[in-house]
Amino acid sequence: MVSNGKIKVAVIPAAGQGKRMGYLSFILPKPLLPIYDKPLIHYILENVRKNGIEEVYIIVFYKKEKIIEYINAFKNDFGATAIKFIELEQPSKGIAHTILFAERFISEPFMVILGDDFTITPSFDNLIKLFFKNNAIAVEGAVKEKSMEVLKSTCCLKLDKNKRIIEIIEKPEFPITNIRGIGVYIFSPEIFDYIKQTPISPPRNEIEITNTIRLVAKKGKAYADFIHGINININTPEDLLNAWIYYKEFKNKNIL
Repeated sequence: MVSNGKIKVAVIPAAGQGKRMGYLSFILPKPLLPIYDKPLIHYILENVRKNGIEEVYIIVFYKKEKIIEYINAFKNDFGATAIKFIELEQPSKGIAHTILFAERFISEPFMVILGDDFTITPSFDNLIKLFFKNNAIAVEGAVKEKSMEVLKSTCCLKLDKNKRIIEIIEKPEFPITNIRGIGVYIFSPEIFDYIKQTPISPPRNEIEITNTIRLVAKKGKAYADFIHGINININTPEDLLNAWIYYKEFKNKNIL
């Protein structure tokens, strides 16, 4: 494992269709949906740049030409970050399976930001420090969620006093805490072995990253910490609207 405490590589899974977005998904892939004056993928790449990432792999499939065209047109906005695309020939079987397509390019700890994750935060430094401090295999970003309905449709975490994940539940019917996992992770390359061990989950027949992290947690090597900012997982038109509202509020308060 790299010992200098830096994360230099990131992976952005951006291959999904986003069917819950309804008609919008027939116009644009979810990473290109607009939030205020930029598409979602632009904010994600800005987060990558300001966290010192030198190389990023974007995994694309659905309407991939549009994503590639946009990023190539505005690549100067992302500084010296080298952006490369992994183009899938067929749909993947869930987020964890998508991440697996980056395995051949990864030889050191890396960051993952999901292509539908909207996060406003100064940095992910605390996640990176937690990762190296504990020689972790997985660290997940988290927020304290006020809405039980949001928790029921996303991911719920239970942590011990050392921020170790002791329970993680995807779409819980009865959330056990108000801690919601977000689509930002730090992984060691060992995560690929755990993905390969993760069973396919019904009813969507996908390999869920939540189940992969649960396997890591059983070994005591999965952690989570709170981000300093806001996060919305963009799954529905309502999520997209809320992201607009939050962003405008932050912008008006000169927080951005």
